[in-house]
Amino acid sequence: TMAISVRGVARRYRGVSGGFSVRQRIVGAASGNTSLRSRLSALCRQQHSFSVSECIFGWTAAFEQEWSHIRIRVRLNPDAGIPTATMNTLRTTWANGFRTTWSNRWGCGHVGERTCPFTFEVQWVTSGQHHAVRVRQGNFRSDMATWDTSDNGGTAAHECGHMMGLVDEYADATCPNRSPVNTGTVMDNNSANVPSRLLTRFASNVGSNVVAI
Repeated sequence: TMAISVRGVARRYRGVSGGFSVRQRIVGAASGNTSLRSRLSALCRQQHSFSVSECIFGWTAAFEQEWSHIRIRVRLNPDAGIPTATMNTLRTTWANGFRTTWSNRWGCGHVGERTCPFTFEVQWVTSGQHHAVRVRQGNFRSDMATWDTSDNGGTAAHECGHMMGLVDEYADATCPNRSPVNTGTVMDNNSANVPSRLLTRFASNVGSNVVAI
């Protein structure tokens, strides 16, 4: 279950002058079959899309953020001949790799607010995707838009990092000015090391700070 900070959502309204009703201004239509949680979720759900440029590379990052929960919708387009059973296994491996690498490492919050852990998920969709990925048979060097059947969960976690706007952190002769490099993070060598600086954007999106959990 994703965490939602009521104070964090209310913080967006701190510039409002005069009388303020939590029920009218924040809860709003939360009545009958609409729960407070679903209303808060709707209030803090945002779609993000922006251009990224690094070295000779450029792409569009896109994801959905619901307070401290980040969701990426991905459409997988497998090459002909890849068995359905193989794709089902890969979906599980890749989704778990992304979720376990990124989730519950850090949280967001301010003094006096509940610390909400950052959690991440990928949803495999057939339409309405943030990103489309070709899946090919074999063992090749993957990138954000092309994966292969030999890729593991660590590779998926790295490529999903690009989908969220993060850049590579490994040394590359074609990018001699890249910095930082050799960081030992998920964006370097596909490890499970996720430093707090990689989550700064997600905290800023909700006007918060990255904090330890």
